[in-house]
Amino acid sequence: MSVQRDEKKMWAALDQFFLRVLGEKTGRAVMQESREQAAAFLAAAQEPSPSRLAVMQSTILPRTAVYTVLKRRGLDAEKLMEKYIREVQGPVMHDRYAGLEWIPHFFSIFRWAFRKKTASSDAWDSTFTAEADSFDLTIRKCLWHDTCAACGCPEACRFFCECDNYSFGDLKKR
Repeated sequence: MSVQRDEKKMWAALDQFFLRVLGEKTGRAVMQESREQAAAFLAAAQEPSPSRLAVMQSTILPRTAVYTVLKRRGLDAEKLMEKYIREVQGPVMHDRYAGLEWIPHFFSIFRWAFRKKTASSDAWDSTFTAEADSFDLTIRKCLWHDTCAACGCPEACRFFCECDNYSFGDLKKR
């Protein structure tokens, strides 16, 4: 998928959720301001890697911008982003992987693909260890955290981590 298509899908999911939760008037205002904030974050980014910049634009900055705008407007940004992860982003990601568990040895395939992705991406500096029914990814440097910190909200990184926990945490290890 292209960066623009991924970014458009991310904004559509955010729009749908926040218009429903905040109401039409407040939701539209928050989402417009969030788009402007994301554009400002992107313009200020000093990221030389095109692949990292693409991930920032399509995945990280939209949610980070919404969090920043909610917080600036005095809304409960923590609670609203947790609700978004629980009701929208988490279930979408979880269902994507859980729907593949019927494949024989899916966890082994998933673990192999996850290791390959993290080893070949410049989004993380990490070590990966695997056991028969688990794996451990120790992240020393993370694009999501670096981006949130550069945008002035390092605490927002936890929403991305929570989404991963929701997505992968209960995969069957058989």
